[in-house]
Amino acid sequence: MRPPQNFGHIVKFKKGLFGLFARGCWEIPEVMGASFMALIGIGFATAGCYNYLQMDGDNREYKSTYYIVRAGDPRECILKNPVFTSYGK
Repeated sequence: MRPPQNFGHIVKFKKGLFGLFARGCWEIPEVMGASFMALIGIGFATAGCYNYLQMDGDNREYKSTYYIVRAGDPRECILKNPVFTSYGK
């Protein structure tokens, strides 16, 4: 009697994190590709939020509501396009 024969090819992967990633790409490429694109999207979103906060993104030039900034307010120096009016003078 002959021993059983393997049909097809056998793919062996390394042990560790890289081997796990390679095996995942071999067995479920759609899920691994979508996961990779999701990680890239999370990275872009994090960088975008960081840049938004660093450049004072809350200080928009055109707003739907108006607010009054007094002369001694610390945000006075960072306003874009301030409009000065003199009421009651």
